Parts: sequence; structure tokens; C-alpha cells
Amino acid sequence: MTVKRRNHGRNRHGRNHTRLVNCDGCGCKPPKDKAIKRFTVRNIVDKSSLRDLTDACIIDNYELPKLYNKTHYCVSCAVHRKTVRPRSKITRGERANPRALLMEKYRKQAAGGDAAAVAGGPAK
Repeated sequence: MTVKRRNHGRNRHGRNHTRLVNCDGCGCKPPKDKAIKRFTVRNIVDKSSLRDLTDACIIDNYELPKLYNKTHYCVSCAVHRKTVRPRSKITRGERANPRALLMEKYRKQAAGGDAAAVAGGPAK
């Protein structure tokens, strides 16, 4: 039988069963290994209020605590919210993180631009 994904859409290697988690989008219960997980770190207050708080704060260099949230989505909610996107048959086998590839590309551009500026040449 043909297989669409080499892991069958799961991350359950060597285990018989994984517990269920609640989807934050629709409330269904996908298995923990199949759910799409995203970890978000945000400031408690927005940027405009942050400046007011730092001005009014007595303690110097006080850092406000952050909000840490791990969200679990079922596959249909993750696709609907564009957290993950469907890929073609050819690109489905690529395991490289696209965000990491983008960051690497920007770092190379920045390094090339700094080197040109130091040498006195035009920046790209």
C-alpha cells in the first residue's frame, strides 16, 4: 500500500499509545504526537504600556515577566490558521525547517553587506 508520509503523520516511534491533548482551536482531542505544537513567548504588556511602566518603576533594569503558552492544534485547525501549510509531493520529503533556512539566508546577506561596508565598497 502506498504511504503519504514516512511516519504516517505521527511521532510515536516505539510506543503503542500516546495520551490525548485538547485542540486549542476546536476542542477535539488529537493524540499528543500527532498534534501540531507551538510555543509562544510574549510580554505581559504591549510595547506602549511597557515604556510607561519602565518610567514609573522604582527598581532599575527591572524586567517584567513573560507569558509562556504552549498551544496544541489538530491538523485541520493548524491548516485553517495557516500554522502549517500543505506541501507538494516533492517538497513533502524535505525535513529542513523553512524558518531556519530563511534566517540563515538573512545572516549571509547581513554578513556580506557588513563586509562590503567595511571594505569601502557599495553595500548590496
